[in-house]
Amino acid sequence: MKALKMDVIDNEGKITGNKTVPAQIFGAEVNPVLVGQAVKRFLANQRKARAKTKKRSEVVGSGAKIWRQKGTGRARHGSRKAPIFVGGGVAHGPTGTQNYKEKMNKKSLNKALFSVLSLKLKEKRLFLLKEFSLEKTKEAFSFLQKLREHLSVKGKFSLVITKDEDLRRYFGNLSEVTVLNEESLNPYSLLRSDIIFLTGKSLVKLEERAAGTKKEKNRNEDKS
Repeated sequence: MKALKMDVIDNEGKITGNKTVPAQIFGAEVNPVLVGQAVKRFLANQRKARAKTKKRSEVVGSGAKIWRQKGTGRARHGSRKAPIFVGGGVAHGPTGTQNYKEKMNKKSLNKALFSVLSLKLKEKRLFLLKEFSLEKTKEAFSFLQKLREHLSVKGKFSLVITKDEDLRRYFGNLSEVTVLNEESLNPYSLLRSDIIFLTGKSLVKLEERAAGTKKEKNRNEDKS
């Protein structure tokens, strides 16, 4: 398989070279079905059951019989709180306890993630920030301006970092940049981004994740 190269960006927003990256992560076959499932799972897991209606037992009001049993010419009813009346309880409304969460096994989720990363690299929308450091938000803003100038890129930016990196403090204040944690990285967030940057540490973590997936696959094959 042909070696895959990822362009490396320096602090001045210029391409200074490239780095060979693993084909397992960045050269994977794009699987639209798995990507779609991963996106659906992510959106479903963000959903919360906020809607709730009152049952007849929860409606505040008198419990007295609405009218006498016989002699009125009307149907028999015991309470104004019945669902048939306006202002009464709701028979089969939302309870606020619905669970919309969906599950997806780790192997399929990683495949979906690698599919999106491979697609972004193929489209030349994925870059590596190697030995990249900032000390102020002002420097982060200046970097984006230089980047747009040198690469002529537009759209939304995403920066993938590890939890121990301070870059979140500087890029997090910029509205045009979304800072993503490598541990919670998902296909939906990547698809929403036009340009994606990986730090050197986040690339290492992705390689470790891919290595773990490969080891798990080998163990399953040995068992069979």
